[in-house]
Amino acid sequence: MKNALLVVFLVVILLAACTPATTPAPTETKITTVTLPSTPLPTSTLFPAIETPSPAPIDPIFPMITPNPIQVERWKEYQTALAESMLSSVPSETVLCEWDILGQLDQDLYVWAVCGRLGGGRWASRPVVIHLGTNGDIQNVKVVPGIGTEYISNIHEIFPASVQEKILDDQTSSTIYRRLSDHLNWRQTHPEEPPLIVLSSTPIP
Repeated sequence: MKNALLVVFLVVILLAACTPATTPAPTETKITTVTLPSTPLPTSTLFPAIETPSPAPIDPIFPMITPNPIQVERWKEYQTALAESMLSSVPSETVLCEWDILGQLDQDLYVWAVCGRLGGGRWASRPVVIHLGTNGDIQNVKVVPGIGTEYISNIHEIFPASVQEKILDDQTSSTIYRRLSDHLNWRQTHPEEPPLIVLSSTPIP
């Protein structure tokens, strides 16, 4: 029995020695070549910086202009005439005036005027009738007198209906007054500058 087992054991060893050894086939490895850029990529954001302008100043800024001599002569003529009529006790050369044209009928020009003494102290705000000559020169200025019911009665008597509505409407008259008085206050420190009407599209007759 022992001899038989020994024979079997030797046969198994012999067969194992004669069988060629098998090795696993090598697997292919794909190598990807990466080419780095010659210059480094920026580390900052990809979006460009946006510059924003500084906030606009809160105080109103009025344009600085130098009108031609004809414009200067005409608006100074109006300012002098209004100053002499509205602040007659103050030298006209020391008075600044602003005015807004409410309407015109023939040779009568209807305006709202605000005048103030340079340096402060005296001021006046009134609807006014400026009577013009055929050549456009100022013939006379009539300031509406009175207060209360007398003032309203004079408005109805002197001004046409379309102009009366502008004068007697509180919102309209308040808006006109604020615009004119704001520019008049600015001209206190810029007396060489013209009134607002010269800077607007409304021509001086």
